[in-house]
Amino acid sequence: MDTLRLPAKMEHLETFRSYVIGKAESWGLVQDLLFKIELVLEELLTNVIHYAYSEDDRGEVEVGCSMADHSTFHLFIHDWGRPFDPLATKDPDIAQGLDERGIGGLGIHLVRRMADQVTYKREADSNVLNLYFQIPSECFLPTEN
Repeated sequence: MDTLRLPAKMEHLETFRSYVIGKAESWGLVQDLLFKIELVLEELLTNVIHYAYSEDDRGEVEVGCSMADHSTFHLFIHDWGRPFDPLATKDPDIAQGLDERGIGGLGIHLVRRMADQVTYKREADSNVLNLYFQIPSECFLPTEN
């Protein structure tokens, strides 16, 4: 899998987005699925950029993607920041109003709902997140014969 590794800064968010979406488009994925992938990517990268590293330690983040098979899009996010397992966070009570619910948690909730499978592991002082999106056949652009 090809990856892109850059400093974890907001100024690189668009570069990461273009990299992943460009690859997904080249594989023929339609706009509805691209939108889900883009939303998940932006949420996770924004969390890494804002929370993984201290102000004095601006580390890096690595992003990659591939077609795991002909029906699965694989998104990979790797950082060397503070340990954070998004799968261990409790889902927010979305039945509560915004004032009662408190701040945080909705983005990770959204990620877990939009991806078909999410795995996390802490490996060699780094966070490794793998997300898989099942691709129905109607989510591919038609090819010309």
